[in-house]
Amino acid sequence: MLPDIEDAVQVSIEMHVQDISSLNEITSDFEIDILFTQLWHDSALSFSNYNACKRNITMESKFIDLIWTPNTCLINSKNTMIHSSPTDNVMFILYENGTVWINYRMSVKAPCDLDLRTFPFDTQSCVLIFESYSHNSEEVTLRWMNEPITLMKPIQLPDFDMIFFKTNSETMLYPNGYWDQLQVVFSFKRRYGFYILQAYVPTYLTIVVSWVSFCMEPKALPARTTVGVSSLLALTFQFGNILKNLPRVSYVKAMDVWMLGCISFVFASMIELAFVCHITRCDNDSNRSSRNNLMQKLNLFKYKHNGTCNSDRYNTGKCLPICHLTLKFIQFISTASPPWSRRFYLHPETVDKFSIVCFPLTFTLFNRLHFASNIFH
Repeated sequence: MLPDIEDAVQVSIEMHVQDISSLNEITSDFEIDILFTQLWHDSALSFSNYNACKRNITMESKFIDLIWTPNTCLINSKNTMIHSSPTDNVMFILYENGTVWINYRMSVKAPCDLDLRTFPFDTQSCVLIFESYSHNSEEVTLRWMNEPITLMKPIQLPDFDMIFFKTNSETMLYPNGYWDQLQVVFSFKRRYGFYILQAYVPTYLTIVVSWVSFCMEPKALPARTTVGVSSLLALTFQFGNILKNLPRVSYVKAMDVWMLGCISFVFASMIELAFVCHITRCDNDSNRSSRNNLMQKLNLFKYKHNGTCNSDRYNTGKCLPICHLTLKFIQFISTASPPWSRRFYLHPETVDKFSIVCFPLTFTLFNRLHFASNIFH
């Protein structure tokens, strides 16, 4: 039964963190090993009136079941286990004034509220919530000790660094009244070096390889197509390999923006290839058509003059000057510069030269915006 006092029993709590072993994005939880301590006063257990040899008594954990406890629990944990190696890792100390001190060595799996919008440059928070399961705030009040959280060592995970933690106290309303809650929030900063090597560097190389097609001749269509398609497939494979290790979320992540942006650059290089091939074909068709038209005019002219206009007759002075001049004019047109409608014609080499400058500059700007908006957000 509750200690015989008028006010609520004050239970002081502290926690010593031994280690944090993992933070899992797929299951949105983390695993932590702690030494959990709670302390309260029960005057019924006081033995100060007796001439005892000791001022405190350390007892086995089985005697805890014989006294009143606040039944403090981790209300949001997925799984909690008290270590047994070989016996239960529980320390029970009773002081002469009736103060009860109990310490548990526990492993806890608790949820994390993951926000992956800036992945892989994200910061995540995980919460532990302590609450008396059996007694509301009219019977039991919870409070942190002067130094509520201590660390055995700096916490470093393979993917995260714990950058800070904080504690707070809240009151939660349930149908049976108000319950005191003590919360501790751990914040983790992701180590993004792995993703720089496994995601960003390969995409950089793939993008640069896709630009090699700009240095090839416009007529090298099979080689340029192979480079573009191979780059597109490589980026798609890398994107899928990254996504399989992440939970399915409805919002867009920074990594999604990066990979889709890189795929867009490779796709744009394929569009540039199609455009170059189109104007190359148009140029060839136009030249072929112009050459055929000029040859038809030349043949028609020769036919009208019965083939008498030739260089031999001109050299002998037997050809009319006007006939020879007309023939020379037609021959000049066949080798002259393009008409005014084609003076500003866009050549394939010009498009490639423009692309080999424009694509890297645009990709550099995309890089600056991506990293500035995610690392320094």
